[in-house]
Amino acid sequence: MRRSPLAEPAAWVAAGVLVWLLCERAGLDAWVATAAYDRVRGVFPLRTSWWLEGPGHVGLKYLAWGIWIGVLAVAIAPVGRWRPWRREAAHAALGIALAAAAVILLRNASAHSCPWDLATYGGKAAWFPLFGAPPADAGPGRCLPAAHAASGFALFGLYFALRRSRPRAARFALAGALLIGFAAGAVQVARGAHFVSHLLWTAWIAYGVNLALDRLLAPRAATASP
Repeated sequence: MRRSPLAEPAAWVAAGVLVWLLCERAGLDAWVATAAYDRVRGVFPLRTSWWLEGPGHVGLKYLAWGIWIGVLAVAIAPVGRWRPWRREAAHAALGIALAAAAVILLRNASAHSCPWDLATYGGKAAWFPLFGAPPADAGPGRCLPAAHAASGFALFGLYFALRRSRPRAARFALAGALLIGFAAGAVQVARGAHFVSHLLWTAWIAYGVNLALDRLLAPRAATASP
C-alpha cells in the first residue's frame, strides 16, 4: 500500500511536539543538566575534560567535515569510478550544507543561553521557555539549536539523497548521521554546553530541511532516471 505524501511531514511535526513536551514540559532538560552539574563545587565537572573537548568535540567535528568534503568531491568529479554517484552526491552535499546553515543561522539569532551560563548552574543568565519572551537577563544567548550536533545530523542529507536509488546505502548513512549527531550532542550536554532539547531540535531542523529539499528535487530526480 502506498504511503500518503503527507505521512512523513506529519510525523516530523509530531516529533517536534514530542521534543517540546518531553524536554520542557516533562523536565528532561533540567533533569539531565542537573545530573551533570556538581552543586557542591558549582561547576560541570566534565566541562574541561580533555576527552570531551578533544576527540569528542573537535574530533567529531572534523570527521563530519571530512565526510562532507568527500561527498562534495564525488559531486564535482568529472570522471572516474564515482561518476555514477554524482547526482546523489550533489543532492547530499547541498542537503548537508543547507541543514548546517539553517542550524547556525537559528543559533546565532537565538536568545536562549547555554546551561553553564544560567544562574541555576553557576552562571548569571535567566532561563525562559522555548516560546517565551526573553527576559532582560537572558544572558549571551546563541545556544539553541546545537551547532556542534549539526555536524552529524546535517548528514541526513546523505540519507535522503540515497534512499530511493540505493536504500541499503541510505540506511548506513542514516545510522552514521544519528551516531555522529547524538555522540557530538551528548558530549556537549555532559560538558554543560547544551540541554538535551538543543540537540534534539538540531536533529529536527536538519531532518526538516532535508525533507523539504527532497520534496523539491524528487520530480527532477524521477525525470532524470531512465
